Amino acid sequence: MTRHFVNLSDAGGDAIAAMLGDAHDRKAARASWPKGQPDADAPLAGRVLAMIFEKNSTRTRVSFDMAMRQLGGSAIVMDAGGMQLGRGESIADTARVLSRMVDAVMIRTDDHAKIEELAACSTVPVINALRIFRTRARSWRTC
Repeated sequence: MTRHFVNLSDAGGDAIAAMLGDAHDRKAARASWPKGQPDADAPLAGRVLAMIFEKNSTRTRVSFDMAMRQLGGSAIVMDAGGMQLGRGESIADTARVLSRMVDAVMIRTDDHAKIEELAACSTVPVINALRIFRTRARSWRTC
């Protein structure tokens, strides 16, 4: 059975703690490295993440792309308007096609039903990149 990351609450406390611990260790280990240099163990070497954006976000796009690079993988960025999904292809068809071509799918959309359908029809992991990773609004100062 494919494990998806659709709702944070589905992951469980131990799994979340393990993910955060690994992220902390990896970040500390690469403190003086160039940003795009892959980690020494490159755990995602040869893996490809498809990133679907129906709702654009600079932070989400860059953070997922850099994470894939740092973990040794690569990412394909797609916006819904530039793929068949934006022209009437069903979520189920998109899930089947992408499942044959990539190792995981990340989607950022406001429609949670689309995320659930994509996960139900996909044979590769699906990551919800909106609700899971939403952070509090921050006030920014100009420098």
